Amino acid sequence: MKKNILLILICMGCLKASPGASYQYGYSARSVSLSSAMVADTYHAMQSFSNPALLNQCAGQNYAISYFAMSLDRSLQTFYYSRKLAGNAGLSAAILRTSVGEFMGKDYFNNPTNELSNSDYYGLLSFGLGSKKGSGVGISMRIHYSNLYVNESHIDKYTGTSITIDFGGVYSMNSKIRLGFKIQNFLNPYINWDVNRGDGLSNTYDESYPLIVSIGSKVKLWEKSNFLIQKDLFFLNIDSDSYKDFFKIGYEHFIYDVIALRAGIQTETKVSLGFGYKFNINQLPISLDYAVDLGSENEGVSHLFTWSVGL
Repeated sequence: MKKNILLILICMGCLKASPGASYQYGYSARSVSLSSAMVADTYHAMQSFSNPALLNQCAGQNYAISYFAMSLDRSLQTFYYSRKLAGNAGLSAAILRTSVGEFMGKDYFNNPTNELSNSDYYGLLSFGLGSKKGSGVGISMRIHYSNLYVNESHIDKYTGTSITIDFGGVYSMNSKIRLGFKIQNFLNPYINWDVNRGDGLSNTYDESYPLIVSIGSKVKLWEKSNFLIQKDLFFLNIDSDSYKDFFKIGYEHFIYDVIALRAGIQTETKVSLGFGYKFNINQLPISLDYAVDLGSENEGVSHLFTWSVGL
């Protein structure tokens, strides 16, 4: 069973094989193209995924949707809404769904076992509060529902549910340098699995999420360029000092404040590329973001799209 779960997580492009790994892939084309080095970024649509503290910079109302058409029958969709509140505060609600279509599982000797399929649903409710200069703190409540089917008739079903809390902060040193941090799975870092093998019996057990600490900065190199850097520490066992670290860098360059060219690189030399384009339709401001995932395990090329509207 653990081998099958590992295969699914690898197919989702998340080498950090742990509960909730599909959540780490990315939530928007912009985040993927910048290697998700977003913890200290200024506010854009969907930024509460990377750090809820950024909501203190939210302006008006924002709507966004992402669709990732990925190789190996994988997909990811995100639906997002945020709005500004009184007193330099912001609130957002979002849903993120990931899925892997049916494929054949393998055992330790590479022999076929059963057909597998997986889907994860994440609901995110976030709040951020801060100062006019952009510094602030934020908190997110994340609900996770996971389904794992272990054969083609879906007799064996594994269902996981959880509610966890994330906490983040951001500090604006000046107009060019920002620092940020986020602690993911800060409270109640457990998912409860209910195993139904089609025999009328139900078995349950708990599994721990990793504690993920992200720290980073954003530097405005010159008027039209941003440089983002971030380090993620994955504490796979909360009771242990052992951890894995991941280093991320993103670069964004603007052309006439309309077109953005982006590139990112992270641990294991995974490179990502993308661009953004802003335009108006009947005075309605719309942003289109695109990213291409070249793959890290020869799984093929994936195309990622995000559309956002600010009112």
